[in-house]
Amino acid sequence: MEQKNSPAKIIIVTAVIIIIFVSIIIGIIVAVSSNNNNQNKILQNFVQNEMVQEEEENTVLDEENITIIDDDTAEFSRRYGRIEVIWIDENNNEINEPLMPNLNGLIPVKFDSTAVRFVQTTEQDTDWYNYDMGLWANAINQDGSYFVWIPRFAYRITYYSNSQYSNVVGYCDGRGIMKLNDDGTLTRISRNNTGIRETNNHYIVAPAFSKDTASGYRNGGWDTDLSGFWVAKYEMSMETNDIHTETINSSIGNVQISDSVKAVSKPCVSSWRNINIRNCYLNGYNYDRNRDSHLMKNSEWGAVAYLSYSKFGRNGRPITTNADSNFITGGTTSEESIYISNGNQSTTGNATGIYDLAGGAWEYVSSYIDNGYYGLADNGGNTLDDIYGSRNSKYKCVYPHEQNDDGDDYEQEYAINNFALINRYRGDALFETSDSGFGNDSFDNNTAYFIQSDIPYLIRGGDYNSGSGAGIFSYNGYSGASNSTESFRVVFI
Repeated sequence: MEQKNSPAKIIIVTAVIIIIFVSIIIGIIVAVSSNNNNQNKILQNFVQNEMVQEEEENTVLDEENITIIDDDTAEFSRRYGRIEVIWIDENNNEINEPLMPNLNGLIPVKFDSTAVRFVQTTEQDTDWYNYDMGLWANAINQDGSYFVWIPRFAYRITYYSNSQYSNVVGYCDGRGIMKLNDDGTLTRISRNNTGIRETNNHYIVAPAFSKDTASGYRNGGWDTDLSGFWVAKYEMSMETNDIHTETINSSIGNVQISDSVKAVSKPCVSSWRNINIRNCYLNGYNYDRNRDSHLMKNSEWGAVAYLSYSKFGRNGRPITTNADSNFITGGTTSEESIYISNGNQSTTGNATGIYDLAGGAWEYVSSYIDNGYYGLADNGGNTLDDIYGSRNSKYKCVYPHEQNDDGDDYEQEYAINNFALINRYRGDALFETSDSGFGNDSFDNNTAYFIQSDIPYLIRGGDYNSGSGAGIFSYNGYSGASNSTESFRVVFI
């Protein structure tokens, strides 16, 4: 006989069901609310005010479930690091091979180890380059100048406590510069500038390749995304009517290119010196307008430095200094010796790399602080075509400076404070690769003195007489005047 449930039992069961249902609904509401709050906190923590440092500590949980604590007063040394590079396409997707060089009329050349010289080839030649093997693409133009292709890439930096790279102390990636704590959490000492882009695995897109119009080219970017750029293989030299000219003084060297005077990138000749920053800038700009040529920007110097320091270049080994006191490009007057004996003076440790970035002459890059120093205009010019004439330009990077630095008196404090203001800049081998802005505390113990007061124009690399302070991570300031130890280098797309 079928047993029927009593009304009391039905009421009790129904009540239990309602309670369970209500509990589930409340749980969902709490979970959603909590998730939204967490998401809002994350979004709020990533909103940046670029001119004001955050005063409060914020703790967030990133997508890898690693706790990141914001504290711009925390410290750790950035003088020892490894740089990891990945190739990316123009949509910032990781790819297995670098983007093809854009020849645009250049003639590809490859190194012939038997003949010990570069020979012409075709872009279909599979031996033209192989970045996995540290063999970078080279090309020449119609006047025989050499250029090297820097393909589009993204990077991240792992910092160590010593030169043996035995103990990780921090990272630099798309989330900022972060100190690694003993408990595995991260303390972020610096966020990245607005406009700095990253890949989906937090690698930073090197700003030299990025469209940067929204920031007014603050990050050293371009007016479009680039697949790469060409860098002069050697410091520039002067030719007059196709004959090498020694720039022994400013009356010879401090001139602009013309129908008879050319800037060339060739081995075994003295570099072009005794030239002020204005004429370096104009000579770079007027070198080849069909290829958008320009004086090398500091963001581009940084891109070359990072690629060189990666596994695709010297893999963390310092570049040997060009110590030739006559400023000979490649370090010797014998082209064969450049490729056989002086390979370690290049960014790859072999003939296919870029030379003279460590030692030789200091090199002006298209970067400065606008602190009111009278020499900014006197040495840089103030018309729209000059380096000091237009602040927002894809051909230069203008760094911030502290209010007290009015371009008058040289003070160590100004260098340190100006350096602190560039803590959010990326890809330029300055704050990311050195500690204070005043000392030999950059990668490889290179000279690291930031621009200030009456030395507002940035110079890179050191000269033949800089000793161990010379190197691809070396930087200093100068007035912008012509000098026997300053040269320059051309870049184009």
